[in-house]
Amino acid sequence: MKIRLLGLPDETAQAVDLLTQTFDVIEVSAPYPTRGTGRQVRVYLEVRLP
Repeated sequence: MKIRLLGLPDETAQAVDLLTQTFDVIEVSAPYPTRGTGRQVRVYLEVRLP
């Protein structure tokens, strides 16, 4: 399953930490700047259900 997170860098890092407690996280991308939204970034995760 693939998940895309959008938010501020600290928010996305916190969300990744929370998702690793729920899912088997296979891969986490580096944060990419989101076009036209200032400081927000996007992060992609690939996960499996536990």
